[in-house]
Amino acid sequence: MFELKGEEKMSDNTNTPVQSSAAAAKKLSIWTKIGYSFGEIGSQCSWTLISSYLTVYYTDVVGLTPVIISAIMLIARIWDAVNDPMFGAIAEKTKSKWGRFRPYILWGAPILALFNCLTFLNLDIPNGWKAIWCGFTYIGCGMAYTAVNISTQCVANVMTASNEERVSLNAFKGIGSGLIQMVISAVTMPMILKFGNGSASSAHGYFMAALVFSIVCIPCFWVCFASTKEIIGANESDKKSIGQTMKELGYSFKYTLSDKNALFLILAMFTFLTGLFGRIGIMAYYFIYIMKNPALIAGFATAMSAGMLVVNFYAPFLLNRISKKYVGALGCIAQALCCVFFYIIGENQLTSLVVLSGFLYGVTNVVSITCFTLSAEIIDDNWIRTGVRSDGVIVSCISFSTKMGNAIGGSIGILALSAVGYVANAENLSATVLSNMDKVINFAPAAFFIVAAIFFACVGMTKEKAKANEAKIAAMAAKAE
Repeated sequence: MFELKGEEKMSDNTNTPVQSSAAAAKKLSIWTKIGYSFGEIGSQCSWTLISSYLTVYYTDVVGLTPVIISAIMLIARIWDAVNDPMFGAIAEKTKSKWGRFRPYILWGAPILALFNCLTFLNLDIPNGWKAIWCGFTYIGCGMAYTAVNISTQCVANVMTASNEERVSLNAFKGIGSGLIQMVISAVTMPMILKFGNGSASSAHGYFMAALVFSIVCIPCFWVCFASTKEIIGANESDKKSIGQTMKELGYSFKYTLSDKNALFLILAMFTFLTGLFGRIGIMAYYFIYIMKNPALIAGFATAMSAGMLVVNFYAPFLLNRISKKYVGALGCIAQALCCVFFYIIGENQLTSLVVLSGFLYGVTNVVSITCFTLSAEIIDDNWIRTGVRSDGVIVSCISFSTKMGNAIGGSIGILALSAVGYVANAENLSATVLSNMDKVINFAPAAFFIVAAIFFACVGMTKEKAKANEAKIAAMAAKAE
């Protein structure tokens, strides 16, 4: 948290929160942006397997019931309600030679890799202990992911004060994400089948896939660490007692939760990601049980990743010319329409359109890059109005909404599938059950996307206000020189 006490403090070089006006406005090199994008590549390698395959791994490999899976995920999210924002607040106060956020990227990466492997380690123990083991590893993995991923997101907001450069940074991050997702989508299920001797329910197959991705993610995070530099940061000479530090952490939460724009963005992302991850978490069931062809997952997911890659080439044009809240709302509506299209494909067994539907679903997903860039504008606005820069808390609250959406979406999805007749490893499900599964997988997420569009529209931050705030920050830095 950074405080602005008045113009006399802004003009004091020892207290300014921005190093200089030149640093605040300078354009970042393409190599810096590419290096930063490796942080997202590492995040995708460490988390995609969990977000896409963990639920089916728990049911078809570990043998957990849908009720136990839901309980594990909801308990983890209750803990995240405390852990995620608290980490963001702690990171805001971190002081090191590397900055506030970069140390967590450096040291958190190997810990995240370790827990990612443990999450897919199926121990030969009684079922009750299996549930405890799954809960422990899933929560541990979530905590490590919080530290590394939140820090990666926050770094983009403190590398520059230019909103256009932030959009560019997030576009490069999105390109990196799209490229690695295409690779992950193409190789994950074939890898599971290869290591599992042709079985989609092999414990060894899942563990080896997790091991490969974990080994890849560590150097990716370290490239991100080495390529970035924080220029908006705390005053290193500002020493505070533990009591003062805790008091300021409380202020960060207070200012964040009282900011309507931050709350609407958090609600928008929570509802959007509940639908998104809810659908991702149970899509494997669609291909395994409805299409009866797990290999189709690779084609669909690869096409979706290719579409998401394209997003990063047209999104900056929109985000730099239209208020970001409208881009987010339109993106949510487009995602809902894609769900309806995919439902029609499933009902009519139009397998030839699976790849097309995946591409359309990916190419319309402009919500993620919108969220990252809109949150930066909200952080700046909150800082200017209150004198408190709560970048760690705001970003961590959005990160919490990501994991909450992941857990609730997955929990609701598997419970809904169970309610309409899904039975793990069943070979012959009735046509009625399959049709109802198709509805759960597609119509439920579409409903969440529409609600998210409404929340995006309620955000008060506009393009004009963001531009005015950018000028104010530049003026503050100029006075400090």
